[in-house]
Amino acid sequence: MTETRDTSDSTLASLEEKIGYVFRDKALVKRALTAPSYRATHALGPQEDNQRLEFLGDAVLGLLAAEYAYHRFDHQAEGFLTIQRSHLASGRALADTARQIGLGSYLRIGRSDENTGGVEKDRLLADALEALLGAAWIDGGMPAVTTIFQKILQQKVEEAPANHWENNPKGCLQSICQHHAWPDSPTYELLASTGLAHEPIYTVRVSVAGGIEATGTGRSKRIAEANAATHLLSILAEKNILS
Repeated sequence: MTETRDTSDSTLASLEEKIGYVFRDKALVKRALTAPSYRATHALGPQEDNQRLEFLGDAVLGLLAAEYAYHRFDHQAEGFLTIQRSHLASGRALADTARQIGLGSYLRIGRSDENTGGVEKDRLLADALEALLGAAWIDGGMPAVTTIFQKILQQKVEEAPANHWENNPKGCLQSICQHHAWPDSPTYELLASTGLAHEPIYTVRVSVAGGIEATGTGRSKRIAEANAATHLLSILAEKNILS
């Protein structure tokens, strides 16, 4: 049996304190905290989960992050700004922020999510945080979402390194593909193995939906794949489609 979480106004007040904004329409914030699995389990209407709000919040977040990066890094080129925005908008970064404010304790989820990781799943947390921004936009417009952004998200932009995928390029590329819902992406293919038997050099190609691809080499398949992912991330940054 699924757990019914307390979404009373008094309970939601603690969340509102954490994000720095008090909703006038409490139904909006409750919907933002309702996962599709909860709607399905409880036979709610098709628009009574947070997916439409998440769609809106994704666009709101992109604008806020882009505007902040534009003014904060006023001497940097477009590619750098794209990386900063992408860092903040990635599913992992959003999930980390959601965990910092304990967002999972407010989520309403259904049986399917409870059986596969519960309220600590990155996807659920990231979607809910974006849905909160969408709800805030409807409830209070730009002042509302700006308040939330400055309270819990702005620091993430400043913390982003110039090349935030340096330590985990494959993970970053995977996150971007999931964000865009690109089918069968990324795909890695071993192209060649050359050199001496005890010192081989591998060449790997990675591709994503739309025919965008890159290659990388390394002394192991893992290194070659990481180098290929790094190359492809650079291409995506140049095309301004990282996030």
